[in-house]
Amino acid sequence: MQCISTARSRIRSTAAAAIAVLMTAGCAQHMYLSQGYSSADNTAAASKYTGDWFAAARAGRTDIVQLLIDAHYPLETKTPEGYTALILSAYDNHPDTLKALLAAGANACAADQHGNTALMGALFKGETNIAKILLDTPCNIDQTNNAGETALSFAALFGRLDMIPVLVAQGANANHVDARGGTALQMAIAQRNTAVADALRQAGATE
Repeated sequence: MQCISTARSRIRSTAAAAIAVLMTAGCAQHMYLSQGYSSADNTAAASKYTGDWFAAARAGRTDIVQLLIDAHYPLETKTPEGYTALILSAYDNHPDTLKALLAAGANACAADQHGNTALMGALFKGETNIAKILLDTPCNIDQTNNAGETALSFAALFGRLDMIPVLVAQGANANHVDARGGTALQMAIAQRNTAVADALRQAGATE
């Protein structure tokens, strides 16, 4: 009985917290839409909701994210690690939240402090559904991170065999050379990963 009571208390606490955030976001929306704030004022006011913004993106709370979008919260706000809400929603596999952010104009090409994009994160996690959503954005398919790696490099490195031909069909350079001077095929061969090497060759890799 005590366990049931504790569980109910947690549920009520979570629900109360969500309602509070929704109400806060609603107030923010009213504030932004009813008053003529300058961009500087908007930035200062928006900072009050930064924690809610990133928490909602991580949790897939599209309702809260949308309320803050409607309140003109700055879409490209970043965490200290350089993550945007779009990157977080992609990494944590929340397609509805990702779509809401894309529809609002969030930058799908934004990168974290290591240069990794949302697409790279999705490939790292093996979230094919998220990766395919991001492939419909106008980002450079061969955008590189700080190590000179592309989305195809990530697909090869983490064994996403089904995504290798998809990325190449999208225009990815199968023979891209990273900052260390190596290609995805060379990496696969060095790791003795014949499945990835074969997939790369079938997709057109020769080097």
